[in-house]
Amino acid sequence: MFALGIRYLNGWAMATHPADRNRAEWPPHPDRVFMALVAAHFETDHDKEEYHALEWLQALPAPAIKADDAMHRAIVTSYVPVNDTEISRGKKDSPDALAKRLNRIDSVTTLKSAKDTGLELLPEHRSRQARLFPVVIPDIEADRQLHDIPMPHVYLIWDDEVTAKRQQLLMALCAKVTSIGHSASLVQMWVESSPPKPNLKPTDGINAKHRLRITGEGRLDQLKTRFDAGLRPTSSLWKGYDEVKESEISIARHRSCFDSALLILRREAGPRLGLESTLQLTEAMRNTIMKQCVVQPPPEWISGHAADGSPSQKPHLAFIPLPHVGHPHAQGHLLGVAIAVPRDISADEQKKLGNILFDEKGLPRELEVRMGKIGVWKMKLDEGEDSRDALQQETWTGVSTDDRREPNDSCRWATVTPIVFDRHPKKSDDAEETVKASCKRIGLPEPREVILTSVSLFIGALHARRCPLMQRKTGGNLHHTHAIVLFDEPIIGPVLLGAGRYRGYGLCRPLSKKRGEA
Repeated sequence: MFALGIRYLNGWAMATHPADRNRAEWPPHPDRVFMALVAAHFETDHDKEEYHALEWLQALPAPAIKADDAMHRAIVTSYVPVNDTEISRGKKDSPDALAKRLNRIDSVTTLKSAKDTGLELLPEHRSRQARLFPVVIPDIEADRQLHDIPMPHVYLIWDDEVTAKRQQLLMALCAKVTSIGHSASLVQMWVESSPPKPNLKPTDGINAKHRLRITGEGRLDQLKTRFDAGLRPTSSLWKGYDEVKESEISIARHRSCFDSALLILRREAGPRLGLESTLQLTEAMRNTIMKQCVVQPPPEWISGHAADGSPSQKPHLAFIPLPHVGHPHAQGHLLGVAIAVPRDISADEQKKLGNILFDEKGLPRELEVRMGKIGVWKMKLDEGEDSRDALQQETWTGVSTDDRREPNDSCRWATVTPIVFDRHPKKSDDAEETVKASCKRIGLPEPREVILTSVSLFIGALHARRCPLMQRKTGGNLHHTHAIVLFDEPIIGPVLLGAGRYRGYGLCRPLSKKRGEA
């Protein structure tokens, strides 16, 4: 095992995310680090053995990563002088003519004539262009546990063994690297033989929390060709990365049949909709996924129907509305849709859905969801850049990566959208037993208590009577109700209960007194 260590000397990292120029890249993508090593090689003595070491490095599998959480600094547009002025590129004047023009500096009386003599080379006289400098500030306090010097550290970690010769060559390359990302993002790099445990690992699943660029075969030759031609490098392959969650096992032992890694799709454009549009939105979302699936007819875990067309008896894709609720001024408007994938679906099988959400390079596609008279939504996979609570996975799963939520918070759940009964309960006890059975149906233990109510505990959620009723296929309405569900032990969500669980009804959220949600 070995790692490439990176120390950010300024205490911050400046690098623009390749898929979004309005946010910073963090953690540093493995391919960006590789490009920094390649640049150091080509900008120095072009040692052949170093080149062979880079060839070996590019052939390794995607590395695990140790990187602390970081705070994204607010981005401010800066107007900076451009470098490509006419004189800097060389006008048609001969050197003698240009010298004569510059010798007339004493007779300059106006700014315009001064510029004509060449003073436009000075920054204060150049035209200015808008530029963004996205910056992240890693958590130095967390890094202080491992290092005496309070500077952010990142490690790219491989399980492969490195020979002494290759290690020496990599150390020489690392010593030449002065920055990663922007030239102002100064770093120190080295080869670490005893790296810390990673907190991010590569995954083949589509529901990864991060998507990072990695290096693959042929990347070095591609970079060399672009470098020799004086061109900027093109984007490389993208790979999903998941957090190494050791805390989930200790905090909670029960989880639903749905994977806690939700696919969060954020509304990019389209009309503002409220929770009353849940059924239209989720149905349109399902139709979009079905239509664009590369396998036709779509598999059972996507369509929800068996090969003979009958309703599936197995868990399948569930579409979850993401409303703004639980805050004093919340109005319940929808910010996006989440897709919950059943936990027993393999990574290879999930690729059938991945082809819909990502392009051939691994970048998120823009999905167009048509809802008839309601309008059209354009949505895109959120990769953690949006800080609104409704677009955070922990809001709906009860799994927190910080101290905002106590373990006992995941024992108390309440509905945001009402639970739909598959049959009309004749009395209150029947309704409570139906909700308990719904919990067991998705793999959860039977709740200690179920409290039925006509209103949600979350501000912004609709009264049960204001939520449109679901219809039976044979005709008639299905009744629904809000509820509070109390478990004896912590639960990992998402918690989707009742007959409408695949269409956005029966959506529950953990109760947290610390955050003022109930």
